[in-house]
Amino acid sequence: MKTAVASGLAMALALAGVAGCSSGSRDKARTTPVADSSPVSSPPPEPVTPQVADKAFRSFVTNDDVARASGDERLALWWTSEGQSQLTAASFRQAVAAGDPIPRYRYGTPSLYVPHLKPEGIQWFVTVVRRSAPDGKDPKTMIMGFVRSKPTMRWRLSLATTLDKKEKPPKIAVDADGYAKPLATFDTGLLIPPRVVPSIQATLAEEGPGNVAAKVMEAGKHTTGYYTSDQKATKPKKGSGLHINTVYGATAFPIFPLATTDGGGIVLYALSRDAISIKNKKKPGRVPIPKAAAPFIEARRVHSELDVTQTLQFATLVPAKPAKGDGEDKATIIAADGGTIKAAVPTT
Repeated sequence: MKTAVASGLAMALALAGVAGCSSGSRDKARTTPVADSSPVSSPPPEPVTPQVADKAFRSFVTNDDVARASGDERLALWWTSEGQSQLTAASFRQAVAAGDPIPRYRYGTPSLYVPHLKPEGIQWFVTVVRRSAPDGKDPKTMIMGFVRSKPTMRWRLSLATTLDKKEKPPKIAVDADGYAKPLATFDTGLLIPPRVVPSIQATLAEEGPGNVAAKVMEAGKHTTGYYTSDQKATKPKKGSGLHINTVYGATAFPIFPLATTDGGGIVLYALSRDAISIKNKKKPGRVPIPKAAAPFIEARRVHSELDVTQTLQFATLVPAKPAKGDGEDKATIIAADGGTIKAAVPTT
C-alpha cells in the first residue's frame, strides 16, 4: 500500500506528465445505442442546471427525513450511494444498538455549485448548506456531493462532510450563468492534482510529518494529527501484549473537484481507515472492542484479533501551482466527517 501511495506522491510533486481521466471523462466507456426500428424513442438526457440540482437536493432532504423519522433504513439507503451509504447504514445500526432514535436533521437554504457537464453519463453537483438538529441545536455547515450515475437514475448523496469550526465556507467560482467550473482529476494547474489529494493525505496520516508529502499539505488534526494519535494507540501498555496497526487508503468513490475564486480548487473525496488490533496469545485477556465498533461485532467472537474499518470524508482546498519554484501555500483540509462502518475477526 505504501508503494502505491509513494507512487501517487511522486506524481503530485512532479506536477507534470500526469495522465488520467477527468471528472467528465468517466463516461467514455458507455456504449453507443443500437438503432431501433420502433417509432418510440427515449427522451433526450436532461442537462444539469441549478434548478435541477435544487429539486434534487429538496427531494433528498424530504425523503431522508421521512426515512429517519420512520426508522426506514431501506428508504434512507435508496437516496445515498458510495461512502454515504456505508455511513448511513452504520448510523442506523448504532442507534438501534444504543436504543436511541435515528438522528434527524433540518437544513437551511443551500448554495448549489453545478458544473457544466455532458448531459449523458455521470453527473454531479456540490452543495454547501447549514444543517442542525430538528430543534435548531448543534448547527454545522455541510459540504455535500450528489451524483447521478445515469440520466435515467435518481440523484443520490455520495458524500457529506462537516466544515471545521474555524474554517469559512469555500469560495467556489461561479460564472455569469450560475455554473461552477469543474476541474479535471488530473489537473496540473493545481499544486496537487485532484485525484492524488487522497493519497497525499493518507501518506501524512500513516507516515507522519517527516514524509515529503508535508511539503504540499498542511499538518493538522486530519493529517499528522491522525499519525500522532495512531502512534500513541500503537504503543502497547506495559505487559498488555496488544499491538494496533493502522492503514489509510484512497477509495474508488467519486471525487468532486471544483475551481475556487483564487485560482485554486476544492476537492471532495473519501479515505478508508483500517485499524487492526492484535493480542499476543501468550498474554491473558482479549482484544478490547472500541465503543463505536461494538454494534458491528459479537463480543464472544473477538479473541486475539479485531479489524475495525472506517470511512472518512473530506473537503480540501488546493492552491494553484506556483509559477516559479516552491510556493508557501499548501493544501488545507477544511472539512471532515465519517465513522466506523464495519468490525470483523479473522475467518481462518
